[in-house]
Amino acid sequence: MRRRLPSLNALRAFEASARTLSFTAAAAELNVTQGAISRHVRALEAEIGVALFVRSVRRIDLTHEGHVLFRGVRSALDQLEQSVGRVDRRTAGGVLTISALPTFAMNWLMPRLEDFSQTNPAIEVHLLTGIGAVDFSREDTDLAIRVGTLGDGDAPANSARIDLKMTERQEGWRAHRLMADELVPVGTARVMRGVNSPADLLTRRLLHMATRANAWPDYLGATGIPHEVANEGPRFGHYFMVIEAARRGDGIAVVPKVLVEDDLASGRLVTLQGDPVPSAGAYYLLCREHQWQLPVIKAFRTWISGQAKLYATARP
Repeated sequence: MRRRLPSLNALRAFEASARTLSFTAAAAELNVTQGAISRHVRALEAEIGVALFVRSVRRIDLTHEGHVLFRGVRSALDQLEQSVGRVDRRTAGGVLTISALPTFAMNWLMPRLEDFSQTNPAIEVHLLTGIGAVDFSREDTDLAIRVGTLGDGDAPANSARIDLKMTERQEGWRAHRLMADELVPVGTARVMRGVNSPADLLTRRLLHMATRANAWPDYLGATGIPHEVANEGPRFGHYFMVIEAARRGDGIAVVPKVLVEDDLASGRLVTLQGDPVPSAGAYYLLCREHQWQLPVIKAFRTWISGQAKLYATARP
Protein backbone atom coordinates (compact mmCIF):
# COMPACT_ATOMS: atom_id res chain seq x y z
CA MET A 1 0.00 0.00 0.00
CA ARG A 2 1.32 3.43 -0.94
CA ARG A 3 2.66 5.40 2.02
CA ARG A 4 0.99 8.72 2.77
CA LEU A 5 4.07 10.76 3.62
CA PRO A 6 4.95 14.42 3.08
CA SER A 7 7.97 15.43 1.04
CA LEU A 8 11.27 14.35 2.61
CA ASN A 9 12.67 17.82 1.87
CA ALA A 10 9.76 19.37 3.77
CA LEU A 11 10.34 17.05 6.73
CA ARG A 12 14.07 17.83 6.75
CA ALA A 13 13.34 21.57 6.63
CA PHE A 14 10.85 21.21 9.49
CA GLU A 15 13.21 19.09 11.62
CA ALA A 16 16.13 21.50 11.22
CA SER A 17 13.89 24.50 11.97
CA ALA A 18 12.34 22.83 15.01
CA ARG A 19 15.72 21.73 16.36
CA THR A 20 17.36 25.14 15.99
CA LEU A 21 14.17 27.23 16.39
CA SER A 22 15.43 29.32 13.50
CA PHE A 23 14.59 29.29 9.79
CA THR A 24 17.90 31.07 9.17
CA ALA A 25 19.95 28.44 10.99
CA ALA A 26 18.02 25.65 9.26
CA ALA A 27 18.73 27.22 5.88
CA ALA A 28 22.46 27.45 6.62
CA GLU A 29 22.54 23.82 7.79
CA LEU A 30 20.75 22.50 4.70
CA ASN A 31 22.55 24.90 2.33
CA VAL A 32 19.37 26.47 0.96
CA THR A 33 17.76 29.89 1.26
CA GLN A 34 15.65 30.94 4.20
CA GLY A 35 12.76 31.41 1.76
CA ALA A 36 13.03 27.80 0.68
CA ILE A 37 12.84 26.64 4.29
CA SER A 38 9.77 28.80 4.91
CA ARG A 39 8.06 27.46 1.77
CA HIS A 40 8.74 23.85 2.75
CA VAL A 41 7.37 24.40 6.26
CA ARG A 42 4.24 26.20 5.04
CA ALA A 43 3.62 23.45 2.49
CA LEU A 44 3.92 20.86 5.25
CA GLU A 45 1.51 22.79 7.47
CA ALA A 46 -0.96 23.05 4.62
CA GLU A 47 -0.70 19.35 3.84
CA ILE A 48 -1.37 18.14 7.39
CA GLY A 49 -3.76 20.96 8.25
CA VAL A 50 -2.19 22.31 11.45
CA ALA A 51 0.20 25.12 12.42
CA LEU A 52 3.59 23.78 13.49
CA PHE A 53 5.20 27.07 14.56
CA VAL A 54 4.16 30.21 16.38
CA ARG A 55 5.87 32.95 14.40
CA SER A 56 6.87 36.31 15.89
CA VAL A 57 9.11 39.12 14.67
CA ARG A 58 12.34 37.85 16.21
CA ARG A 59 11.77 34.15 16.88
CA ILE A 60 9.75 31.04 16.22
CA ASP A 61 8.39 28.49 18.70
CA LEU A 62 6.82 25.09 18.23
CA THR A 63 3.10 24.62 18.75
CA HIS A 64 1.85 21.56 20.64
CA GLU A 65 1.34 19.77 17.33
CA GLY A 66 4.80 20.90 16.26
CA HIS A 67 6.38 19.31 19.34
CA VAL A 68 4.58 16.03 18.66
CA LEU A 69 5.66 15.95 15.02
CA PHE A 70 9.23 17.02 15.84
CA ARG A 71 9.78 14.07 18.19
CA GLY A 72 8.59 11.62 15.58
CA VAL A 73 10.42 13.17 12.63
CA ARG A 74 13.69 13.50 14.54
CA SER A 75 13.51 9.87 15.67
CA ALA A 76 12.74 8.71 12.11
CA LEU A 77 15.58 10.72 10.57
CA ASP A 78 17.99 9.49 13.26
CA GLN A 79 17.06 5.89 12.53
CA LEU A 80 17.34 6.47 8.79
CA GLU A 81 20.83 7.97 9.17
CA GLN A 82 21.91 5.11 11.41
CA SER A 83 20.56 2.47 9.04
CA VAL A 84 22.27 4.05 6.03
CA GLY A 85 25.50 4.24 8.02
CA ARG A 86 25.35 0.52 8.81
CA VAL A 87 25.24 -0.48 5.15
CA ASP A 88 27.40 2.30 3.67
CA ARG A 89 31.01 1.10 3.55
CA ARG A 90 32.19 4.69 3.33
CA THR A 91 31.13 5.30 6.96
CA ALA A 92 34.02 3.06 8.02
CA GLY A 93 36.35 5.88 7.00
CA GLY A 94 36.25 9.58 6.32
CA VAL A 95 36.72 12.57 8.61
CA LEU A 96 36.12 12.38 12.37
CA THR A 97 35.90 15.75 14.12
CA ILE A 98 36.66 15.71 17.84
CA SER A 99 36.41 18.59 20.31
CA ALA A 100 38.57 18.11 23.41
CA LEU A 101 39.70 20.18 26.37
CA PRO A 102 42.89 22.05 25.33
CA THR A 103 45.40 20.66 27.83
CA PHE A 104 43.90 17.16 27.69
CA ALA A 105 44.24 17.29 23.91
CA MET A 106 47.87 18.43 24.01
CA ASN A 107 49.19 16.36 26.92
CA TRP A 108 47.19 13.13 26.74
CA LEU A 109 45.30 12.68 23.47
CA MET A 110 47.74 13.99 20.85
CA PRO A 111 50.68 11.78 21.93
CA ARG A 112 48.41 8.75 21.41
CA LEU A 113 46.60 9.73 18.20
CA GLU A 114 49.28 8.32 15.91
CA ASP A 115 48.45 4.89 17.28
CA PHE A 116 44.80 5.39 16.28
CA SER A 117 45.80 6.61 12.83
CA GLN A 118 48.04 3.59 12.24
CA THR A 119 45.30 1.15 13.17
CA ASN A 120 42.55 3.13 11.37
CA PRO A 121 44.25 4.60 8.27
CA ALA A 122 40.91 5.31 6.53
CA ILE A 123 39.83 7.72 9.27
CA GLU A 124 41.15 11.28 9.20
CA VAL A 125 40.94 12.95 12.62
CA HIS A 126 40.28 16.67 12.93
CA LEU A 127 41.07 17.71 16.50
CA LEU A 128 39.51 20.92 17.86
CA THR A 129 39.74 22.34 21.36
CA GLY A 130 37.15 23.95 23.58
CA ILE A 131 36.28 24.34 27.24
CA GLY A 132 32.62 25.32 27.02
CA ALA A 133 29.46 23.33 26.59
CA VAL A 134 28.99 21.25 23.45
CA ASP A 135 25.83 21.76 21.40
CA PHE A 136 25.56 18.85 18.97
CA SER A 137 22.50 20.41 17.36
CA ARG A 138 24.51 23.39 16.14
CA GLU A 139 28.17 22.36 16.03
CA ASP A 140 29.87 20.31 13.32
CA THR A 141 31.42 18.00 15.90
CA ASP A 142 31.22 14.20 15.93
CA LEU A 143 32.67 13.55 19.38
CA ALA A 144 33.65 15.66 22.36
CA ILE A 145 35.70 15.07 25.49
CA ARG A 146 34.73 17.04 28.59
CA VAL A 147 34.96 16.82 32.38
CA GLY A 148 31.71 16.50 34.27
CA THR A 149 29.53 14.62 36.74
CA LEU A 150 26.76 12.16 35.99
CA GLY A 151 23.32 11.46 37.31
CA ASP A 152 22.35 14.87 38.70
CA GLY A 153 19.60 15.49 36.13
CA ASP A 154 20.44 19.17 35.71
CA ALA A 155 20.59 19.12 31.91
CA PRO A 156 17.16 19.32 30.21
CA ALA A 157 16.00 15.96 28.91
CA ASN A 158 15.32 17.23 25.40
CA SER A 159 18.58 19.11 25.03
CA ALA A 160 21.73 18.17 23.13
CA ARG A 161 23.60 20.88 25.04
CA ILE A 162 26.11 19.40 27.45
CA ASP A 163 27.74 21.46 30.15
CA LEU A 164 29.95 20.50 33.08
CA LYS A 165 26.96 18.76 34.69
CA MET A 166 25.52 15.89 32.71
CA THR A 167 23.40 12.78 32.89
CA GLU A 168 24.82 9.67 31.30
CA ARG A 169 22.15 9.13 28.67
CA GLN A 170 19.55 11.70 27.70
CA GLU A 171 17.39 12.11 24.66
CA GLY A 172 19.63 12.98 21.74
CA TRP A 173 23.10 12.23 23.15
CA ARG A 174 25.17 9.85 25.23
CA ALA A 175 28.17 10.13 27.56
CA HIS A 176 30.78 7.37 27.99
CA ARG A 177 33.09 7.53 31.01
CA LEU A 178 36.80 7.38 30.19
CA MET A 179 38.71 7.99 33.41
CA ALA A 180 38.54 9.63 36.80
CA ASP A 181 39.51 13.26 37.30
CA GLU A 182 42.14 13.03 40.05
CA LEU A 183 44.08 15.99 41.43
CA VAL A 184 47.76 16.12 42.42
CA PRO A 185 49.99 19.02 43.54
CA VAL A 186 53.02 19.42 41.26
CA GLY A 187 56.14 21.55 41.16
CA THR A 188 59.80 21.29 40.31
CA ALA A 189 62.07 19.27 42.59
CA ARG A 190 63.57 22.53 43.85
CA VAL A 191 60.21 24.07 44.72
CA MET A 192 58.92 20.82 46.27
CA ARG A 193 62.02 20.32 48.40
CA GLY A 194 60.89 20.08 52.02
CA VAL A 195 57.23 19.59 51.08
CA ASN A 196 56.43 16.28 52.75
CA SER A 197 52.73 16.69 53.59
CA PRO A 198 49.70 18.63 52.34
CA ALA A 199 50.17 21.11 55.17
CA ASP A 200 53.65 21.95 53.85
CA LEU A 201 52.08 23.14 50.58
CA LEU A 202 50.88 26.28 52.35
CA THR A 203 54.50 27.31 52.88
CA ARG A 204 54.95 27.65 49.11
CA ARG A 205 53.55 29.93 46.42
CA LEU A 206 50.38 28.35 45.03
CA LEU A 207 49.34 28.64 41.37
CA HIS A 208 45.62 28.81 40.58
CA MET A 209 43.28 28.07 37.67
CA ALA A 210 40.99 31.02 37.06
CA THR A 211 38.40 28.84 35.33
CA ARG A 212 38.50 26.10 37.96
CA ALA A 213 38.73 27.96 41.22
CA ASN A 214 37.70 24.92 43.25
CA ALA A 215 40.83 22.89 42.41
CA TRP A 216 42.86 23.89 45.48
CA PRO A 217 39.83 23.87 47.83
CA ASP A 218 38.95 20.36 46.56
CA TYR A 219 42.46 19.06 47.12
CA LEU A 220 43.14 20.71 50.47
CA GLY A 221 39.66 19.99 51.79
CA ALA A 222 40.09 16.30 51.02
CA THR A 223 43.35 16.24 52.98
CA GLY A 224 41.87 18.08 55.96
CA ILE A 225 43.64 21.41 55.40
CA PRO A 226 41.62 24.66 55.70
CA HIS A 227 41.57 25.92 52.13
CA GLU A 228 40.62 29.51 52.96
CA VAL A 229 44.30 30.25 53.50
CA ALA A 230 45.19 29.14 49.97
CA ASN A 231 43.50 31.86 47.95
CA GLU A 232 46.52 34.00 47.15
CA GLY A 233 48.76 33.51 44.15
CA PRO A 234 48.77 34.03 40.37
CA ARG A 235 45.86 32.77 38.26
CA PHE A 236 45.89 31.27 34.77
CA GLY A 237 43.16 30.72 32.20
CA HIS A 238 44.13 27.20 31.06
CA TYR A 239 45.76 24.17 32.61
CA PHE A 240 48.58 24.20 30.06
CA MET A 241 49.47 27.67 31.34
CA VAL A 242 49.48 26.76 35.02
CA ILE A 243 51.46 23.58 34.25
CA GLU A 244 54.05 25.61 32.35
CA ALA A 245 54.32 28.02 35.29
CA ALA A 246 54.96 25.04 37.56
CA ARG A 247 57.62 23.71 35.17
CA ARG A 248 59.35 27.11 35.31
CA GLY A 249 59.52 26.90 39.09
CA ASP A 250 57.03 29.72 39.71
CA GLY A 251 55.15 27.76 42.37
CA ILE A 252 53.03 24.67 42.98
CA ALA A 253 49.94 23.88 40.93
CA VAL A 254 47.19 21.37 41.67
CA VAL A 255 46.12 19.72 38.41
CA PRO A 256 44.46 16.55 37.08
CA LYS A 257 47.09 13.82 37.15
CA VAL A 258 46.19 12.73 33.62
CA LEU A 259 47.56 16.05 32.33
CA VAL A 260 51.06 15.66 33.84
CA GLU A 261 51.82 11.95 33.45
CA ASP A 262 54.81 12.63 31.14
CA ASP A 263 56.12 15.42 33.39
CA LEU A 264 56.01 13.13 36.43
CA ALA A 265 57.58 10.23 34.53
CA SER A 266 60.44 12.42 33.26
CA GLY A 267 61.02 14.19 36.57
CA ARG A 268 60.26 17.64 35.17
CA LEU A 269 57.62 17.83 37.88
CA VAL A 270 57.29 15.95 41.17
CA THR A 271 54.39 15.43 43.53
CA LEU A 272 53.72 14.29 47.06
CA GLN A 273 53.79 10.62 47.97
CA GLY A 274 50.34 9.09 48.30
CA ASP A 275 47.19 8.74 46.29
CA PRO A 276 45.75 11.57 44.21
CA VAL A 277 42.56 13.23 45.41
CA PRO A 278 39.46 12.46 43.34
CA SER A 279 37.55 15.53 42.19
CA ALA A 280 33.81 15.70 41.72
CA GLY A 281 33.88 14.52 38.11
CA ALA A 282 35.47 12.40 35.41
CA TYR A 283 36.46 12.62 31.75
CA TYR A 284 33.69 11.62 29.33
CA LEU A 285 33.41 10.93 25.62
CA LEU A 286 30.23 12.57 24.28
CA CYS A 287 28.33 11.71 21.11
CA ARG A 288 24.94 12.03 19.46
CA GLU A 289 22.80 9.05 20.42
CA HIS A 290 21.87 8.08 16.87
CA GLN A 291 25.53 8.07 15.75
CA TRP A 292 26.79 5.97 18.67
CA GLN A 293 27.05 2.74 16.66
CA LEU A 294 28.38 4.21 13.40
CA PRO A 295 31.58 2.33 12.43
CA VAL A 296 33.81 5.42 12.52
CA ILE A 297 32.45 6.44 15.95
CA LYS A 298 32.67 2.92 17.31
CA ALA A 299 36.26 2.59 16.11
CA PHE A 300 37.37 5.69 17.99
CA ARG A 301 35.27 4.87 21.07
CA THR A 302 36.78 1.39 21.29
CA TRP A 303 40.30 2.75 20.79
CA ILE A 304 40.11 5.56 23.34
CA SER A 305 38.43 3.30 25.91
CA GLY A 306 41.38 0.95 25.55
CA GLN A 307 43.84 3.81 25.93
CA ALA A 308 42.04 5.00 29.06
CA LYS A 309 42.27 1.51 30.58
CA LEU A 310 45.98 1.31 29.75
CA TYR A 311 46.52 4.67 31.42
CA ALA A 312 44.62 3.61 34.54
CA THR A 313 46.59 0.38 34.93
CA ALA A 314 50.04 1.71 33.97
CA ARG A 315 50.23 4.81 36.16
CA PRO A 316 52.19 4.54 39.41
